Amino acid sequence: MHILVLDPLTRRVTTSTRNVNGVRLHYTHHPFRALLSDIVVRDLLVLSLFSSEEVYRLCRKYKIDVVNCQTPYGYVLRRGDIPFVVTIHETSFGQFLSSLDSPISSSISVNLIYDTMFMLIHAFQTNIEYKSADKVIAVSNATAEEAIRFYRLPRNRVVAINNGMNLPNLLNSRVKKENEEQIILSVGRLVWNKGHKYLVDAMPAVLSECPSARLFIVGVGDQRKPLQSQAKKLHIEGAVEFLGKVSTEKLHSLYSEADVFVHPSLYDPAPIAVLEAMSMGKPVVATHVGGIPEFITNGVDGLLVEPRNSSQLARAITDILSDSSMRRRLGQEARKRIEKEFTWEAVAKKTLEFYESLLNEKRMNLAQRVNKASRRIK
Repeated sequence: MHILVLDPLTRRVTTSTRNVNGVRLHYTHHPFRALLSDIVVRDLLVLSLFSSEEVYRLCRKYKIDVVNCQTPYGYVLRRGDIPFVVTIHETSFGQFLSSLDSPISSSISVNLIYDTMFMLIHAFQTNIEYKSADKVIAVSNATAEEAIRFYRLPRNRVVAINNGMNLPNLLNSRVKKENEEQIILSVGRLVWNKGHKYLVDAMPAVLSECPSARLFIVGVGDQRKPLQSQAKKLHIEGAVEFLGKVSTEKLHSLYSEADVFVHPSLYDPAPIAVLEAMSMGKPVVATHVGGIPEFITNGVDGLLVEPRNSSQLARAITDILSDSSMRRRLGQEARKRIEKEFTWEAVAKKTLEFYESLLNEKRMNLAQRVNKASRRIK
């Protein structure tokens, strides 16, 4: 079976080919990319158009069985009768709806206007993309339901296959001393629908019960300054640190040091950060939105709270920080959940089974058409 996966990450300034762990990677480029990089459509459609001939060549050369596209503009690359699959990571509609309660000051910002324009264009393009696909892979059941609802896709054309995780080695994890600071970690873009405002609002209540707690927020975005101002207004700026973008090594260290990981998102189809924390054996407090309840069973391998509810966030965080046995139990169960369901091996197996099912369906449809044609001739 030969699968061609189209992804924007495999683009470079020059055309080249290399092998990584048995996977052949082809990098494509076009000469006008630098001039088009600031276009509202973020040049993905243009790149797809310029890459079409290269994709056709690869399909012919390697006798590709399935084309799986990871961008919202890959429909222009569809090739003949080869089954065309699209992976959907989130919907523009879901993102937009989650931002409706943002403050007026944010609503009239240039960034939000730009993002709204992009979401409208993105929604139009993805509608074409998903309607033209033979099958759609969604990264969670919640995302699958959104695709069916917003894009009016037949349910039998959508399948949910979660993202996977590489399991880190936990043998070298340091045991923290009792008198050390209690670290609360949150990782994600600093945008409104990630819900950091509600986490910062929860910190005074957390500090009243756990005075040694400190909150580290990793990520960049237009909400950084408002969040810093909010922390200052609450007189907790000394307990909240914004780290911006960090290296992979630093992020791994932060996960290792954290006592609890918090994900206060208002909308999240399948947050990688939650899976990362669980893979590190960390107790997670997250909101009951999107695909998160598919990763976490409340009270078993993490704690779920309602979105936009700072008091529930504070209560869940303090419960974990004040109970070492709970921390240990939730973290261990979280790691087991990842080992059982969310390793790349498990995800690859599901994906391969999906591809095989798709090709069998294609063969059956072809056989039915041949039989009908034969009966007409007779």
